[in-house]
Amino acid sequence: MYKHTAEALVCVTHTDCAIESLSVHIGKYCRAIRHLETGRILDFGEGEAIIKSTKGAILFRVSARDIFTFYGIQALLQGSLSAIATFPGEAVEWHPVDRVASTL
Repeated sequence: MYKHTAEALVCVTHTDCAIESLSVHIGKYCRAIRHLETGRILDFGEGEAIIKSTKGAILFRVSARDIFTFYGIQALLQGSLSAIATFPGEAVEWHPVDRVASTL
């Protein structure tokens, strides 16, 4: 079980294309990428990122065992997202996830 978990919802156009581009862009840093019906799970060993398509947005969920891996994955996702997509707003807002309740 991961100690640190947060989610962010980012409005983007063409969510499926954005998820594919993110997977290609981040793939070289992952141990493995598992395909979901509506997204991907990016395995970083000590943490993971789940990227799912929702109506008009992408839901990101980052989980990691330690705080350094957690923030590293977040930074990698945000930097990659900025490189491949234009989205409204100045920054991505991450919200902590309770271990019991989740939107995924």
